[in-house]
Amino acid sequence: MRKIISSLLLMAVLVLCSAVAFAQGRVKVDGMATIHNNLIDIARDKAIDNAQRNAVEKVVGVMITSSTEVENFQLKLDRILSESKGFINDYKILSERREGDNYIVTLDADVGMGRLKDRLSAVNLIMTRKSKPRLMILFGDQLQKDAMAEAAMARYFLSQGFKLVNAETVRRGGGFQATADDRKEIARIAHRAGAEILIFGRVEVTPRSFKMGEVEVQSNEVAVSGKVINGDTGEVITTATKSAKGEVKVITEETALELAMVIKEDILARWSSELANTVTVKVLVSGLETYQDLMRFKELLSLEVKGFKVLYQRSYSHGQGEFDIELEGNTQGLADDLVAMNLGGRKLKILEITQNRIEAGLLP
Repeated sequence: MRKIISSLLLMAVLVLCSAVAFAQGRVKVDGMATIHNNLIDIARDKAIDNAQRNAVEKVVGVMITSSTEVENFQLKLDRILSESKGFINDYKILSERREGDNYIVTLDADVGMGRLKDRLSAVNLIMTRKSKPRLMILFGDQLQKDAMAEAAMARYFLSQGFKLVNAETVRRGGGFQATADDRKEIARIAHRAGAEILIFGRVEVTPRSFKMGEVEVQSNEVAVSGKVINGDTGEVITTATKSAKGEVKVITEETALELAMVIKEDILARWSSELANTVTVKVLVSGLETYQDLMRFKELLSLEVKGFKVLYQRSYSHGQGEFDIELEGNTQGLADDLVAMNLGGRKLKILEITQNRIEAGLLP
């Protein structure tokens, strides 16, 4: 009899645990978006996106709170929320309504807890969401110390799953005069090599000597520095320096490895922040023949681009405008929205797209 009761209790516990897990995975949440120019369909889509994000955030909060592994919670949360749609198995709209200039939806969402748990610690999540940007490491002097540092950093980034572009493809082409402060040259090199991220490195060796009693001891201090540049915009992502004393070859490789670790964390933190918050995309548009075309294009950007935050007009000359657009999302999503635009019966054609840059033309 006791065995039967024990078995029944065990089954009850298992059923209860399953019910709790299901309850945690299925949540009821609200989402809201502002309606612009009475474009309710766009506001509705944004409200649903917001609700899905809230659903994932709610489930992640439960999973993290009930776990002892709370280290780097905010960074992990940012990574997860950046692609919240991918964790929604299905959802049902319970209600939707307009309140003034806002559109509000209430969802019953089923969040895939298994996939979510796997992703909580996955660095690859960020890189996949950023379309696995290609990295090129450039130590310009190419002395032995530079070659050693470059090779050590390349080995590390490859081991971490980064896609590397061989800097020799640029050097063999000649005319390699890049500096980390020359934005035009950086853009030329990045476009030519197919790299979205460039790391400009430098190795400095300073001889040191000191006395131990009557004996003069020679030593070297090695400093390896790196500046990480966005190849599309020329923007500095991060800078760092590591130094150590000892035998040049050994210390150069060890210091370069330490620097690579620091740079990797800085890059991932930056990408995570962009995915969870805003990213800046440079947009070049030709065919804006009149000032009215320019003004209408800028108006449509703010109204019809999902996740639009801020527009900065950098220049306008001879029908071509240059803009920096801050948005929640990515370059591909922005390109999709640009193609869907209608400027008085005229459409935009995407001419070129990279990770942080779009070139488009307004068709006749």
